Amino acid sequence: MTFELACRDYGYDCDFVAKGEDSGYVMREFGKHVDEEHGLWYSDESLKQIFQNKYNKK
Repeated sequence: MTFELACRDYGYDCDFVAKGEDSGYVMREFGKHVDEEHGLWYSDESLKQIFQNKYNKK
């Protein structure tokens, strides 16, 4: 299964999409991008929550 987190889904006017088959990779890439490009840092727990909310996984 391919997972993705897109900036637009979280209120950013940005075309970036973190995509991959490994959920950890997708969360790290999204977090890194948001920090570097938008100046907003998400904790690991926050990224996990974003991912779980989107994919309804525990």
